[in-house]
Amino acid sequence: MVLSVRLEKKEEARLAFLARKHHLNKSDGLKALMRRGFTMYQLDDYKAGILSLGKLAENLDLSILEAMNLVATYNAHPEIPEDYLVESAETARSLFLKK
Repeated sequence: MVLSVRLEKKEEARLAFLARKHHLNKSDGLKALMRRGFTMYQLDDYKAGILSLGKLAENLDLSILEAMNLVATYNAHPEIPEDYLVESAETARSLFLKK
């Protein structure tokens, strides 16, 4: 697919910088930015609780383990409500006390 995009001068300068830095042509540099940007948007959705870990892995074409490593690398762990943690701790405590 061919896509034509208008860039502001500042955006073109940033693209040219990235391409030079990574020894890429502008087309490949833009593709790299698109991949990175898509990954960041997916991580944001995972952190916000919009995506499950499985869906994150699927969308990024990764294994679950690779997705977990990516989440850890970017510290994109979802927020867990405090009451959920308290309830989970109480459940775990009750399970261990039954034995």
